[in-house]
Amino acid sequence: MSIKHVIAFLFFMMVNHCNILNASKIIVSSEIGFDPIDNTNFLQYAFGQTTEDTIVVDNVGLDWNTGPLWIDRSDITIIFEEGVVLHALFGEFDVFESLINVNDKSNINIVGYNAEFIMNKQEYVDLADSEFRHGISLNSATNVLIEGLTILDTGGDGILVTRSFQPNSLKNYCENVLIKNCRFSNNYRQGLSITSAKDLSILNCEFSDTNGTLPEDGIDLEPDIPEERLENILIKDCRIFNNFGNAIQLALFMMDDDSEDVSITIENTYMANNHHPSNTFDFAEIAATDNGSNGVDGFVDFKNCYIQSSQWSAVYASKTVESFDLNFTNCVFKDVSNDPIDLNNPIFLEVTDYTNQVPRFGGLNFTDCAIIYDENIPFFNVFENLPTSDGLGNITGNFFIVNPNDAGFLTGSNPSNVNITYEYFETFPTTEISLSSSQLNYLEEDKFIDFEITRNANLEIPLAVEFEYTGTAQYGLDYERSNGFVIVPSKSSSVVDTIEIIQDEIEEATESMLMSVVENDCIQLGQLNSLEFIISDIITSSLEENKFKNQNVLVFPNPFNASLNLEVKSSNFDIKILDNKGLQIMSFKNQFDNATLDLSQLNTGLYYLLIHNNSDGTLSSKKLIKN
Repeated sequence: MSIKHVIAFLFFMMVNHCNILNASKIIVSSEIGFDPIDNTNFLQYAFGQTTEDTIVVDNVGLDWNTGPLWIDRSDITIIFEEGVVLHALFGEFDVFESLINVNDKSNINIVGYNAEFIMNKQEYVDLADSEFRHGISLNSATNVLIEGLTILDTGGDGILVTRSFQPNSLKNYCENVLIKNCRFSNNYRQGLSITSAKDLSILNCEFSDTNGTLPEDGIDLEPDIPEERLENILIKDCRIFNNFGNAIQLALFMMDDDSEDVSITIENTYMANNHHPSNTFDFAEIAATDNGSNGVDGFVDFKNCYIQSSQWSAVYASKTVESFDLNFTNCVFKDVSNDPIDLNNPIFLEVTDYTNQVPRFGGLNFTDCAIIYDENIPFFNVFENLPTSDGLGNITGNFFIVNPNDAGFLTGSNPSNVNITYEYFETFPTTEISLSSSQLNYLEEDKFIDFEITRNANLEIPLAVEFEYTGTAQYGLDYERSNGFVIVPSKSSSVVDTIEIIQDEIEEATESMLMSVVENDCIQLGQLNSLEFIISDIITSSLEENKFKNQNVLVFPNPFNASLNLEVKSSNFDIKILDNKGLQIMSFKNQFDNATLDLSQLNTGLYYLLIHNNSDGTLSSKKLIKN
């Protein structure tokens, strides 16, 4: 059975001490049942009453229609095969029921590359009572992997990560959760909500088109009570765009200085065209608030993030100097604050309370950040209220400002401990961008594709370089969901980055991935502005068999010393030998039935043999070990 990405989740299971060697599997349609009308009972039995380690929801060519489902056991892996659609039944979801619910369970793996979870958003809009009908609801769950899913059209969030409301729950937060390579679109309240979590990572995910009921964010971090926590949260290599609310909202107003310190990192993440005029809150891509007086301590770090094409502020903050630090390092804010309304500055800070006495507002740090915009307004502005607060405080920042008007910045009438410097450019000094890589041919086992971006001028300003991807390799299936950009840091002429190759257990033809630089008003294309990477499949087989899928080739001995014997049933093959980096070191056409290859000149180590069958186009591959 072809099941994508077994390597990834089996590794995760090993980390969580599952017994892979003794794992058992059950296929739902053939061993439990399938009904084209309603599969609730079959799936609920699979998720709650079976004893097998692995549950496979297989692709039967029809949707798996279902009511609410609960994963009622720990130590379970659920695989949704490629092409599976888990579809919510109309009229079956109460206000607080999600498509999949996990309460106080541990060691849960939900894997579904190219599988979709779809709910019925318009039904819930018409009911006018919905914001909690989520795609997946994690409640005080521990050791959870969610990978490869697309979650659409929910009546709440794509995924909610929160505390359990069960009276016997042992803790009030989720712990050790990884959400990777997932896509969330057209959900009703949020793409992702995080109210209480420790050790949570969101990697290579896409959040778009959230709309329906407030806050309508791509990602909302918003605890409900002071006792909840946001500890060691990582959001990395994601894309967040076209949501009716903020790209990222840090709504920490329910936490106080007795709460656990927050520790949140948002890194290498793309944000564009978020917020809609119908949403009257926080006109900004990033919004951060505390409780206004004695807010939670800790830090929130934005590193190497790229905000572009926004009508609104890049950053809005209403927090006191005594709460968490809000830090931005090597970020680029391009084409922001396009709407000419008042107080729509790229960076806008507001006093936390207009009625009660509160500390100064501020506590932000900007290091090597670029702001590129056209409006004749200050790049930094505040709205203070001296009767309740002494004004702005604790701001440091060095900026690179590109604007046809040298608009400068405003810090209010009574700032304290404010140190802002900037370099001004009337227009962006364009630079030529080139790509390079020491290697273009890769095997799945290589794991990462390496490349380098180089600019030939304008080394001062951090530069965001965007890419588009084409080719026969599938985005999000054969290689990771990319954030779509790389930032070349200030004073750097080049930067090296990687793209992760997604491994699977499907034997498939060699595929290509063409990565091309996107030209804009800051970038001129260099002579080498695209790279085509070749990804070859590696399907391992036992050393005893030494045979390929097409059964036309026998290779022996393996491991070998000086020579390698080939026995073939056809002469219509092309043969290549690659080193352990995927670089070709030998290539020739097979014009014989049997051959002995002299490989005595090779160093000891790992090699790969690739044989292309010119008759049927199949590509076979095998590890070789030279002693």
